[in-house]
Amino acid sequence: MANRKASQRQKKNSLKGVLIGFVLIPVLVITMIMLLEELSRAQGDYRRTLWDRVSGAPAPPQGRAEVSLQVAQEICRQEVARRLGSELIRANFDSRSSRYNQGYQVHTVFLNLEISGRERDDIYARCDISAVQRQILEFRIHGYSGGFLWG
Repeated sequence: MANRKASQRQKKNSLKGVLIGFVLIPVLVITMIMLLEELSRAQGDYRRTLWDRVSGAPAPPQGRAEVSLQVAQEICRQEVARRLGSELIRANFDSRSSRYNQGYQVHTVFLNLEISGRERDDIYARCDISAVQRQILEFRIHGYSGGFLWG
């Protein structure tokens, strides 16, 4: 009788383990895929990731693109100034890295930053700005406070 109860407990425990494995492993795999895709986005053009779709983040606005690169640059510069305040000394437009993604109608603007009290020369801001609605879709400052300042 004691053996039968122990055997039943073992079966229940092994069934729980199998069920947890069937749920936990796919969740971990999907999480890793989404994380890798999100990290790879930081290096290239603006694009919607799987996480954007799953989390319900709205797609970039569609319509007639009326915002020029110069306007997008100024929008980014104003956001950097707002976030960094008096720490910001200078924000220089990086014309070699900045670009326009025609498919999404998004300007990706890079500004090289000079910040008071910091001697590093690799601090920069990246803004993805809708060419349709003049809004910042994504904002980051790299090299400040040991990593990205997200927005």
